[in-house]
Amino acid sequence: MLKDEGVVLATGGGAFVNAETRALVKAEALSIWLKAEVDILFERVSRRSNRPLLKTANPRATLEKLIEDRYPIYAEADVTVISRDVPQDVVAGDVIDAVLGYLKRQD
Repeated sequence: MLKDEGVVLATGGGAFVNAETRALVKAEALSIWLKAEVDILFERVSRRSNRPLLKTANPRATLEKLIEDRYPIYAEADVTVISRDVPQDVVAGDVIDAVLGYLKRQD
């Protein structure tokens, strides 16, 4: 899928952690990290019961550990956009602005 043009590919949270996958994404695409604070993430993931990694005695502590382990890796993304408690179209606009800024810096 990374070879196709005009594709937005949303990976799962653990995909970018995999070194081989991360290298492929970085070689073939523009990577964007939608970074969120633990409180926002926990509120979002608590709405669903399909989060196998969080089916633990203390899901919040598990999420905090995942953040501790993964955020340094996610920081390798080409672009970081802060996701916050606002309408999705606001964050989508932030992503567009960040990507345009990144592309301008590459010229």
